[in-house]
Amino acid sequence: MSKKKKIAILGCGWVGNALKTKMEEQGHEVNCLCRDINMDSLVGFYNCDALIIAVPPSDEYLDVIEDVYFSVSLNEAINTQMILLSSLSFYDNDKLIADAEELAKIKDENTVILRLGELMGYDRIAGENTAGKMTNDSTTNYVHRDDVIGVIEIIIDKNVRNKIFNVVAPIQSTKKEIFTQNSKKFNFKEPSFSNIIDKNNSYSSDILCDVLGYKFQKENVQDFWS
Repeated sequence: MSKKKKIAILGCGWVGNALKTKMEEQGHEVNCLCRDINMDSLVGFYNCDALIIAVPPSDEYLDVIEDVYFSVSLNEAINTQMILLSSLSFYDNDKLIADAEELAKIKDENTVILRLGELMGYDRIAGENTAGKMTNDSTTNYVHRDDVIGVIEIIIDKNVRNKIFNVVAPIQSTKKEIFTQNSKKFNFKEPSFSNIIDKNNSYSSDILCDVLGYKFQKENVQDFWS
């Protein structure tokens, strides 16, 4: 086990809560931050070795990021490792995502930015929301939650700084293949597909694997629920 660290997570939702459990199993002290900056500062949660920003984008997204970096900066004696969970939608010219990444880098150039693929696994089953509906096909860019947790874990363990990584399973498929497969496995009505194929660029985690020496636990999206 690596040296025990004090870790803070802003956004203990579907990813953040699972990350908290995993890091506590490794012997680290983990605190979930709330939107009350003053309260979190008062109890010393911002005095930490690593802080993960895992909140979903919203109207207040940039303000939240601004407040978090300001609160961390008050602890001048601690060189906190900052990790921002971003999205592959950065490449689709999503202005909010791009602005958030730029703000994070301005506040701390050593911030690690993880551009996550579409999150899947456990109770998030691809195709379930389109059961029995008509939809368009496209290539996929899924990543299993276990691998998101695994990547964050190794980044904290190795104290990685100033990197931007795509986080997406190495072997992808199409929505039609995945949705059809899952409808049979989880017994929901199979969606139908139009003749329209949405343009969807494929992304790679090769740089992440090369730099971190990380091996995906769920390499193939067709095996996410096997």
